[in-house]
Amino acid sequence: MAPPLNIVLVNSKTNDRFTDNHRRLIARFSPVCNAYNFHLILVNFKIKASPLDFAREIAPSTSIGNSGEALVNLAEKGKLKIDKLPLKNNLGKMIICNPKPDESKKTNIKEITSMLKKETISLIFGCDIKHNKNIRILIKSSSHHLDITNKGIRLSLDTELGAITTMIKNLK
Repeated sequence: MAPPLNIVLVNSKTNDRFTDNHRRLIARFSPVCNAYNFHLILVNFKIKASPLDFAREIAPSTSIGNSGEALVNLAEKGKLKIDKLPLKNNLGKMIICNPKPDESKKTNIKEITSMLKKETISLIFGCDIKHNKNIRILIKSSSHHLDITNKGIRLSLDTELGAITTMIKNLK
């Protein structure tokens, strides 16, 4: 059995409350994770409920992912986690996904797909715009950085996730 792939969505606005934009972004990420059998880890979203209670609470408020069923399904399978920064070291290789990678840590999708055969990978999204202290530490401590476009082009988070996961699926 292959090690899991974690999709880590980070809210870099540490003083922000949970918003409708957060809800929509999570709703767009969950069907992708469900479809490809990935884990979804929500970080710094000020969520106080358990993953299953949270999923059941927001599911009725979205039409994405079969009216939120994808998020509930992830939670029921134990593939939805809620965490805060700093992240624990049990997430495997941490790869920051952003359009401005540190050149010394730059990797590509083929290398990531190869790593996936032998170790847990965490693709981390949401660290490229706002850099507070915890985000800077996360970026610095990550083992690799990935610019999916290889051109420094900023994509929306859900577009970036779709591109990365599709490429991984096709290369497997």
